Amino acid sequence: MLFYPILAVHLVAVIAKISVFFTIPKLRDVQSVQKFVQRYQTIDRISNYTMWITGGLLLFVTSWRLLLQMWLLVSMLLYILVFLLIRGIVFRRLRIIADSKKLYARDELKLLRTESYCVMAAALALLGGIGYLMVNKPWA
Repeated sequence: MLFYPILAVHLVAVIAKISVFFTIPKLRDVQSVQKFVQRYQTIDRISNYTMWITGGLLLFVTSWRLLLQMWLLVSMLLYILVFLLIRGIVFRRLRIIADSKKLYARDELKLLRTESYCVMAAALALLGGIGYLMVNKPWA
């Protein structure tokens, strides 16, 4: 009964976390990056807590025995990898640009967009892999 509301909250947190991909193409100068980083840090922190709490609640309302299934463990590792890529590559580059002394940082913004597209493609591939594992449940 509680599964779907918890899942909905979890998915809203995931969407908030990956919203960075939709904002990066709109950033045009260092000032806009600085404003975005300030806003996104709060959203990122809230999303992180929400995803961990709702993820734990989802396991609680379904069954902790799901953790004994290899397909779910691999899916969870891929899921964590998606968010580590966002934090390690995209957010790191955003911080570098926000902390720079430049006014426009055109080359850095171009590199940010390229890295963002690469991370987005990797995230889509990993999320597709998670979907495959959830549908087919290999090793079950």
